[in-house]
Formats: sequence, C-alpha cells, structure tokens
Amino acid sequence: MSHAVRITVLIENTSKGVLACEHGLSLLIEYAGKRVLLDAGSSDAFCRNAGALGISLTDLDAYVLSHGHYDHSGGFEELFRCVTAAKVYARKEALNMYLSAAGGMHEISVPQNVASQRDRFILVDGLREILPGILLVPHSTPGLDRIGDRNGLYKEQNGQIIPDDFAHEQSLVLDTPHGLVIFNSCSHAGAGNILREVKKACGQKQVYAYVGGLHMKGRKNGREICTLSEEELDSLCDAFRQEGVEQIYTGHCTGTPGFEELRSRLGTRMHRLTTGLQFEL
Repeated sequence: MSHAVRITVLIENTSKGVLACEHGLSLLIEYAGKRVLLDAGSSDAFCRNAGALGISLTDLDAYVLSHGHYDHSGGFEELFRCVTAAKVYARKEALNMYLSAAGGMHEISVPQNVASQRDRFILVDGLREILPGILLVPHSTPGLDRIGDRNGLYKEQNGQIIPDDFAHEQSLVLDTPHGLVIFNSCSHAGAGNILREVKKACGQKQVYAYVGGLHMKGRKNGREICTLSEEELDSLCDAFRQEGVEQIYTGHCTGTPGFEELRSRLGTRMHRLTTGLQFEL
C-alpha cells in the first residue's frame, strides 16, 4: 500500500481555473486506503467542485470539522442533504457561539441550519484516533484566550462574551512513515503552539508537513496586509525550521502578503493552496 498522502483542495479563497472559490476551506485527504473530508467551506461550492473533479463524497471513511466557524462548516448543510449517513467529527465546543470584532462585532459560528442537526455530529473531547494512524489533537497550550483577545475573536459562555481560547479547534494529524502530517485549517492558536502540541501528543515524532491556514491576513486602508510583525514572522519561521518541517502548504486566512513574507524566509518549503490543486506528500 502506498504511504503517500494525497490532498485535493475542494474549496479555497482562490482558484486558477473554472472551479468556484469562496472565503473558506475544504480538503479531501487520502492516506493508506482511507479518504477523509476536512471542512466544507461556506456553501455548497465544495460539493459542486468535487462533482466537476469526478470526486464522490458519499463513500468517505470520515468527515471532520476543524473548528466552529461558518467558513469551514456552512457547506455541511448540502453534505447532510446528499449523504444521509455522514457524521462529522468535531470538538464538543464546536457548535457554541463565536464572534469576531473585525469590522464590528458579529457572529461567525457554525450556521444554525447546520448546528441544529446535532445528531449529525460526533462531538469529541481529548485526543481521538478516528482511523488507524489518523488522529484528532486538541489544544493543550495554556493561555490561548490571550491570543483570542489580541486577534479580536470571542465566544459566548454563560451569557458572557469572553475571549476565545480555541477549545473548539483541533488538528487532524496523519502518522506516516515520512513523519507527522499536520492539518490545521486556521491555526488560530499559532502554528508554533500547534507543532509543540502535536509532537507531545504523538510521542515527539518528527513533523514532516504542515497544511492549512496560518491566520495572518488583515486589511488596512482598503488593502490586504500581513498582520504579523517582523518579530512574529521570524518566530513562526524559526518554529518550522526547529521542528524540521519540510513542506508547508498554506492559504485561506494566510493571505497573499503573508504567504510572500513566509516564502521570502522559508523558500521552497512554502507552497500555496488554491481551489482544484491536487498534490502528494
């Protein structure tokens, strides 16, 4: 059996071809004979793109939600309609209320028409192996609410609006012969923290690749910017180097300025995600 990991980007913010794109992310991951869907974008566009690529979503081995935001979960409404047996692995906090202060406080939760179908979710707590060599790893770093507050991300808890500590976010990790492959769709907690969390959960095994958004896209004076300072960029790149990460595929909330900053520091390790991209690790 091949040990290659094959990834198809079903939806991302950009597209080079005729496939639809939107603010969101959805990845089809194939490894060791298993097929896993990670996230479903904002709408049914990921399903339409899968059809255009000749990919069936009805016979997958697992469906996973990375965290409780609309741009990763909205498309599950269409999936639930088309695939009646599909159940989605999510953190037990994923269906709660989440908000963003960007552009004025507004809700960014899983849409109600998806969240209300609670029987379609497998809500997990702690470390969980969902298939042989395929794990869901929660955050374990203390003080993540400080990152939430700094980035203007909040949650509702007991009637109060407090900084998000990203308990609803998880990493999907493949334990491969080449090393660990980490998927974290937005990396709200910081990729450096995530690298350390995953290594600790997986017995300090080597990380080979990191796939997902890095949450460094913002806007200023009508233009897209990288929200990380030079010091923060250097610290992030040092973390990737120190852990020996050989391949980094990123997009969605990373943004073009952020990607270019990382590529200037990390060179050929950096690759850009875009709708319709298919690649192997």
